[in-house]
Amino acid sequence: MIEEQIEKKIADAYKEKFPVSKERHEQLINYIPGGATRSLSYFKPYPIHIDYGQGAYVYTHEGHKLLDVTNAYGAIVHGHGDPDIVKAVQEGIARGSQYSTPTDGQYRLAKLLCERIPGFDRVRFVNSGTEATLFAMRTARAYTGKDKILKMTGGFHGTHDSVAASTKKNVITAGIPKGMTEDMLEVPFNDFHSLEKAVRRNAPELAAVIMEPFLGAGGVVLPKPGYLEHVRKVTADNNVLLIFDEIFSYRVNTGGCQKFYGVVPDLTTVGKVVGGGLPIGVFGGKEEIMNIYCHENTDKPLYHSGTFNGYETVMQAGYAALVKYDENAVAYVNKLGDQLQKGLMESFKANGLNIQSNQIGSLLNLHFVNEPITTAEQVLKSEEQLHTLMHLSLLNKGIFTIPRGLFILSTAMTQKEIDHLVDKIDETLKELLPLIKEKYNHLIL
Repeated sequence: MIEEQIEKKIADAYKEKFPVSKERHEQLINYIPGGATRSLSYFKPYPIHIDYGQGAYVYTHEGHKLLDVTNAYGAIVHGHGDPDIVKAVQEGIARGSQYSTPTDGQYRLAKLLCERIPGFDRVRFVNSGTEATLFAMRTARAYTGKDKILKMTGGFHGTHDSVAASTKKNVITAGIPKGMTEDMLEVPFNDFHSLEKAVRRNAPELAAVIMEPFLGAGGVVLPKPGYLEHVRKVTADNNVLLIFDEIFSYRVNTGGCQKFYGVVPDLTTVGKVVGGGLPIGVFGGKEEIMNIYCHENTDKPLYHSGTFNGYETVMQAGYAALVKYDENAVAYVNKLGDQLQKGLMESFKANGLNIQSNQIGSLLNLHFVNEPITTAEQVLKSEEQLHTLMHLSLLNKGIFTIPRGLFILSTAMTQKEIDHLVDKIDETLKELLPLIKEKYNHLIL
């Protein structure tokens, strides 16, 4: 009874607050299957439609102002309509957007990335994180002459066939031929023994290990002390390349997690915040590896092209975003993350809840699990019904968030927004508490 009452109350409040979203969804579904061109954008009873964003907030067609803690799933770090990025794009695109040639914008952004990220001697630009990991893996295979790639269970590396078939819970893999994954190996994240065993056993055929320094889409699961160092040593000892996928994690430090943890890979991918809110992907690494693309000293360079690679307007937006995402900006937004984590811990305790929030810098993931989370398997135990209800409840309370409990902050926020966010999460937990006590009492202290 309590379960039905709470579900109905939250769903009815959502439908009442966002009727225009329903109208627009019913229109869009006639032209876009499912009414959303991005699978993650859909949720029941219907997805919310955003009209525009400004600073730390987005605004709906109904006129509601929502605090944005999705920030385009991590692609935005300075909030919406940042004046410096807007100016760079406006001035740049007025001169022309793409020339299919090398440009000053490519030079500036490539130089900045190579100066900041320890693993970057040389880089190449693509248009998405999926493309970046695809080409990082291709680079590793071409350079080593070996075919196998090892990834971590729960690690997300985009949607190309060879990595999409085993990324996380409920991913549908229809349409992916079995042959696309026959050279892909998997071991659990944070499992020292399994990693070492798999690398040593497969070393003659293993081109690279690809991994996120922490599991991003997999729940912000952080590496155990010494784990990344262990992976680096094992791969180096066995002549296997190490690829860090820092598309999501880069924002935690001006040099990414590799600088934060002091572990430098052979190849790296970045994206999201690097594009200043525009589409981008970057892959790169050691000079001797990346020189397989070099036309000046390689007889048959590895082929890599794309109409929109190094798109000049994106280069300008990315450079403007990164120039102001300096040490002070990173420290500021990471401090906001620390303050949010502190507020959540206090709320959990005050409500008598034994649930988790995994945090690093400006990224936090709430889990309805009653034990500290260090593996992808534990993330799968988080109660989906509670995530669904929390997501809708927070939307009703003016918080635009991600259904799986992920909170992503921006430099446009202040302590005022953090306090407001903590208050609304606390209100939502109190709203769900009767259901938790009735159906999920293992989450009660």
